[in-house]
Amino acid sequence: MNQRGVQLISALVCTCNRGELVVDTVSSILANSHPNFELVVVDQSKNDKTETALKQFSSDQRFKYLKVSSVGKGRALNAGLSATNGEIIAITDDDCVVPPHWLETFASVFAAYPDVAVSFCRVEAGEHDSTAGFIPEYILDSDRMLTTIHDARGFRSLGAGIAVRRRMVENLGGFDPMLGPGSKFHDCDDRDIAMRALLANYHVYETSAIGVKHFGFRTWQDGRELARRNFLGIGAAYSKFVRCGRKDVIYIPAYEFIRFALWPPLRDLFCLRQPRGVVRITAFLTGFTEGLRAPLDKATMVFVDD
Repeated sequence: MNQRGVQLISALVCTCNRGELVVDTVSSILANSHPNFELVVVDQSKNDKTETALKQFSSDQRFKYLKVSSVGKGRALNAGLSATNGEIIAITDDDCVVPPHWLETFASVFAAYPDVAVSFCRVEAGEHDSTAGFIPEYILDSDRMLTTIHDARGFRSLGAGIAVRRRMVENLGGFDPMLGPGSKFHDCDDRDIAMRALLANYHVYETSAIGVKHFGFRTWQDGRELARRNFLGIGAAYSKFVRCGRKDVIYIPAYEFIRFALWPPLRDLFCLRQPRGVVRITAFLTGFTEGLRAPLDKATMVFVDD
């Protein structure tokens, strides 16, 4: 608590080789209106460009810079959990900017719903040339509370706009170190923590009241590699259901595979078009198969760090 009795909230940004581009992210967070917050930046860069760019914020007592040698977003998120002090931790990516009321809105969500372990907000595409490529986004038209794993069928939220309750996430074993960009399985760190929260009888809340602006532009050619990474991570994360004997929810990876990987190219065939998205099928199956073989802590449903 500060002198006004407002509970501390933490903001967390994990970055890698972003250089000066992360400055806009940090500036937008430090411009937030919440009266009592801290910002921790976990840097996995292989050079000192990001550290140099962020030195301009070193005099701000709310700002903390942490350079780590680990690789992968899952590990960076866990380092951030250890380095932050707030019970609520709001997380965004290093190619995003947040609105001034971002922290206040997340704080109000967790205050209103004590059973919520994870919350997501909108992720809006920044300005870009839509003829040349795209920016991943997540559009929310209304708020939604997920109370069971069955509510998460087709769940598509993005980790560019996520907040977690520390106590509950620590009870879950933290973020999976094998998931996320740069990790063994290159995606699904965000969806995985939400799924494990629901399996532990915590709740997940999606709020449409706030949105971060995302500037992670990909060309259409980049999209194929992004899809491969996404579905590799999804397949690995969902393999945990089988490993942990959760027969009641095994239909969820089947649903995900059929709807988002198998059906799009089949639809193209039915319409006499060249099949698109076949990479999703192979990536999902690869991730699922490798996930079945990877060391796993079944008590927490977290892959064992190698």
